[in-house]
Amino acid sequence: MTHVLGIVGSVSQESKTKAAVERALAGADAETSLLHLAEYDLATADGRGLENYTGDTADALQRVVDADAYVVGTPVYRGSCSGLLKNFLDMVPRGIWAADVAPFEDSAVGLVATGATDHHYLAIDQELRPLFGFFGAHTVGGAVYASDDDFDDYALADTDLEARLETLGAATAELSAAIEDSDALDALGPQF
Repeated sequence: MTHVLGIVGSVSQESKTKAAVERALAGADAETSLLHLAEYDLATADGRGLENYTGDTADALQRVVDADAYVVGTPVYRGSCSGLLKNFLDMVPRGIWAADVAPFEDSAVGLVATGATDHHYLAIDQELRPLFGFFGAHTVGGAVYASDDDFDDYALADTDLEARLETLGAATAELSAAIEDSDALDALGPQF
């Protein structure tokens, strides 16, 4: 069965982004698990190879390597993803250097972003999608952005948004299955 890993790029233990990613995972017809980066003591990316990481960093990276598909969520700061998520992605191998594995290559990735207001919603297409394009991932065509108005404290309060998140989770699992069944989608990868 497909394993969809939710990656939460929030630095907060209580997190709106975490709530959104968990809801998306609930919609996936797949095995799911959550990697909340705030719960890990991560090293700073410095170009070392995958085998040179230890402790929490090695554990978190191994969870990415072991998954088949991903729902990635981040709070948006200054129009971009969190520094914690970017640092973590800088350690994920691409198969060309740093390791002989490329976990995001030809994998399905659903994208979620949260922010204080709606004016940050373009960060999904201007920041997140290019990051995963670098890895040769297949991002789900639609995505989900949630603002503070969509939450009551840290709980989702908008039923339409909840449904969209669950649809994103389902689409991520379905795209993963389509990639697995396709010779072309499973072989495209990054060009360079």
